[in-house]
Amino acid sequence: MFMSIYKAISTLTTWLWSFPVLVFLIGGGLYLTVRNDFVQIKHFKAAMSQVFGNMFKGGNGDKISGWQAVTAALSATLGTGNIVGVGTAIALGGPGAVFWMWVIGFVAMALKYSEATLAVHTRIKDENGRWVGGAGRYLKNLWKPLGITYCISQTYGYLVAGGVHTGSVVTGAESLGIPRLATTIAIVVILALVMFGGLKVLVSITDKLVPIMAFIYIAGGLIVVIMHITSLGPALASIFAGAFTTAAPVGGFAGAVLREVIKNGCARGMYSSDAGNGSSSYIHAQADVDDPVKQGFFGVFEVFFDTIIVCSFTALVILCTGVWKTGDPGSVLAINAFSGTLGKAGNIIASIGLILFAGSTLLAFCNFIGLCVNDMFGSKTLATIAQVIYIVLAFVGGTVGVDKMLMWADFGNALCIICNTGGMCIMAGTISKLTHNYFKYGKSTPAKEVEATTDSPAA
Repeated sequence: MFMSIYKAISTLTTWLWSFPVLVFLIGGGLYLTVRNDFVQIKHFKAAMSQVFGNMFKGGNGDKISGWQAVTAALSATLGTGNIVGVGTAIALGGPGAVFWMWVIGFVAMALKYSEATLAVHTRIKDENGRWVGGAGRYLKNLWKPLGITYCISQTYGYLVAGGVHTGSVVTGAESLGIPRLATTIAIVVILALVMFGGLKVLVSITDKLVPIMAFIYIAGGLIVVIMHITSLGPALASIFAGAFTTAAPVGGFAGAVLREVIKNGCARGMYSSDAGNGSSSYIHAQADVDDPVKQGFFGVFEVFFDTIIVCSFTALVILCTGVWKTGDPGSVLAINAFSGTLGKAGNIIASIGLILFAGSTLLAFCNFIGLCVNDMFGSKTLATIAQVIYIVLAFVGGTVGVDKMLMWADFGNALCIICNTGGMCIMAGTISKLTHNYFKYGKSTPAKEVEATTDSPAA
């Protein structure tokens, strides 16, 4: 019975990612790029100024700053996708998959900008004076059934992600000789502490952890690439050569038809940045900012750093060292590349990187699922129950491993992308008005002057 369900879901997921999801991601991302005046290109400098100008700004009292919101969001996006996801894309789609990961990164900046902007624009305050908002809210404002469908899909996505990222942490710990069960139990305990500590505890961890873990991983990757510098040119050439052609069988790599190259590059690129699925919109909605567009800038930075910088380092490490030709599963390619070049030190760097990346995502999603369920049902009790289920599934993921969980994650992501990206395209007029007014007048149009629910793509 279970295998029949698994095969049916797997077939449906493969079909969704072969065409429909790509239309929403690439088509929707390009549409929002045009409607928002190519914000990730023309206004990239303004976005970076907003990010780095507020890098060390903390929140006041129970509030969190825009920077703390983006580091919490990055703790969710800088995860399994940056190491395991990139390796899986190359293992299944060859070097050309990296090109499509970059394409998704480009359009994903417009998607994430739109998510963060809408999240702040449509948020409201609850009875305790705290912000409530995110993709579920702005989609419900558009059409209630769409918002409910999205929230259910996103809750499922968060729950499955708990297993995926726990499996990644356990894989990294295993390579250091730490037993799977011991790591899994430790993760469950930490998740429980964060769950009861709430959002403020999360951001107090992530605004310090994210910069440190990113620096360690990028520095290690740079050393590996430099040590294989003669392979850098051929590695880059293979990315562009394989982007539009069928990959020929090489070594342990069985070859991939062009459809698989594109599908795996896009799927893993999206899974890395989470753009289009609205998952980090819940944390962006909590930011103590005075303008929706300012938080949208943080969304641009989030994807740029996650996909264009960190994922690229992982890809170059794997391609320059040649480990992608061994036929090993994608979940271990990055670790093999580091350890094969730097020995035990490389194994430690890659393993710790995987543990920190996936671990930070686990912490973030444990909080995000509570925000999502609370926004959907208006019940903190149900939010707590959802978090408990999340922790249970995290334990399951630690015992079965990440490779068996990725398909389920892709299925949830596909549903969220279709709902969220489709809804944002319908609300493109609202986002466009906010964007254009910001650059014309220095601030977005007040919420009362914008009717988010009446915009159409042609608006």
